Amino acid sequence: MKKVVERISTGRRRLLKKATAIATLAVSSTMVSNRVQASVQESCERSDTKDLSYLPSPKQAQATEGVLPLSGGAGLYYWDTGGEGPAVVLSHPGRGSALTWPYQQPVLSAAGFRVIAYSRRGYYGSPAGSAADTGNYADDLNALITHLNIDKFHILGLAAGGFAVSDYAVSYPEKLLSMVIVCSLFGLWDKNIDERLDFILPKSFAGLPPEFKELGASYRWANPEGVRQWIDMEEKSRGNGERHGQKAKSNITWEKMRAGNIPTFFIAGGADLYQPPSMMRAAAREIPNSQTLVVAEAGHAVQWEQPALFNQAVIAFFRKHQ
Repeated sequence: MKKVVERISTGRRRLLKKATAIATLAVSSTMVSNRVQASVQESCERSDTKDLSYLPSPKQAQATEGVLPLSGGAGLYYWDTGGEGPAVVLSHPGRGSALTWPYQQPVLSAAGFRVIAYSRRGYYGSPAGSAADTGNYADDLNALITHLNIDKFHILGLAAGGFAVSDYAVSYPEKLLSMVIVCSLFGLWDKNIDERLDFILPKSFAGLPPEFKELGASYRWANPEGVRQWIDMEEKSRGNGERHGQKAKSNITWEKMRAGNIPTFFIAGGADLYQPPSMMRAAAREIPNSQTLVVAEAGHAVQWEQPALFNQAVIAFFRKHQ
């Protein structure tokens, strides 16, 4: 009888080990296999336990500043940390400019990248030029890339900055090493995705204070000083208020985005009112082999609210594709 019990116990242990292995395999199949990405995701999942109190922006790396003249009296203000590392171009949101990245500039530079940010026409430091000659996202950025003698580069677009990313990805795909899309559907109209905005954004949404729309509630509660700093950045980014609008160079479609075969990383804020994670995941499904990260509690300005996690994820992705 004792031997029978031992055999049953041994069999149960084997079954338990086998079931555990199968369960582990099933879970693993739904996760990003890259160890760094897994570490980033784990950090994200733990972010609800972190203190979101004010984090002063670090000392900025030395950078060259300039204004690239464009036709019609327009221009692009930019800063460039220089160096021999892979180039990274940061494309700012509608509520921002080249000033949007104080938490990213020194960290990316210290990680070995040549970091570049610019203000689109009419934003901080960039003359709007003539209303009769507004140019387009892709050609403006390409003029800057040519001016800075850059061959290939990584690009990151946040919110409206994603419009420039998608236009460039379709117009000049051969120049991109990778692209990161943050809280943005990058100017591509998708009936099945965009029409649902009517269900989540009331007509009165446009008139709400920028900090309410852009920053997550957790951050605003925990970090009044950070909110004040963000408001100051946003106000400076408006420039003199003169803007004429701008369109894409190319007609952007999912087919064209897929044809470029550019490694793509989608980052969503768990508390984003504009582009909630479900919307970002729907977009990511249109790009085969893309990666997605949802940052818990973050609103539309993920890079400002949770810079440590944001920087870690972005650096890991760029290094993977350089």
